[in-house]
Amino acid sequence: MRKSSRCSISHTAIQDLTPLEVGGLSGWGSAAKVGEHREVGQAVYALVDPLAVALVALAGATIWAWLRRQALGACLTLILFALCFLSMGPSADLVLRPLEQAYPPLHIPPARPVAAVVVLTGGEGWTPERPITSALSTSSTDRLIEGIRLWRELDGAVPLLFVGGIGSGAGRAEAPLMAQAARALGVPADALRWEAASRNTFENALAVRELLGDAPFVLVTSAFHMPRAMAVFVHLGLSAVPAPCGHAARLVHSAWDFVPSSQTLWRSAQALREHVALVWYRMRHLRD
Repeated sequence: MRKSSRCSISHTAIQDLTPLEVGGLSGWGSAAKVGEHREVGQAVYALVDPLAVALVALAGATIWAWLRRQALGACLTLILFALCFLSMGPSADLVLRPLEQAYPPLHIPPARPVAAVVVLTGGEGWTPERPITSALSTSSTDRLIEGIRLWRELDGAVPLLFVGGIGSGAGRAEAPLMAQAARALGVPADALRWEAASRNTFENALAVRELLGDAPFVLVTSAFHMPRAMAVFVHLGLSAVPAPCGHAARLVHSAWDFVPSSQTLWRSAQALREHVALVWYRMRHLRD
């Protein structure tokens, strides 16, 4: 295996870097002026969010329903409360954090030898006229970047293996797309491997077991997905070293995080789906 000639920067080296001075901000005037512009921008952003418009309309319908039919009003009130709750940052993070904190980030690969860096695919949106980096979903991009980082931390001494086929009926196999993107980002072709037949997390694990056997490997996937992935991989007897990435839950919130937003609602939906999927996998795949 050819070793990478690129230099890798460890996470500890970041502490030694000197922050850049951005002189262009001086044109905004005082710090108070900058803060005022930011507050106005956040307010406008919150008002034009489609979810905010929908919540206002739903609130109006709820008031009307209470005046006309109390049972309907009660149902709409529950719906309105649930949407508002799941659309606020602290609430979404309350649902997401238990998944993301199940396994710590892998800043440096383990000292023991590993057979490969295995990256599970996370969705694609390929179209022929776009660059290959635009063909990947946000989750796939996060996993790609983390996989390349860890592969470089290992000096390119092991294969970078992408695992995952067609996630939806009309899509394309995801692993070859991620390998193509890795090649475009400087990973040599002889370091890349992929498996494009598996369609879900359980099949991913079966494919990795067939390819690597019981050899230890680094497993890269989204932090919210890692509990389910590790449950399956461990159940099948695989020796995976978890390397979660793409963390989204925040530890500190501002007042604006309590304003409902569609992006936050999506984060809640993603976390809720993963909680349900974890229960389903335990019932269907992890019982024996």
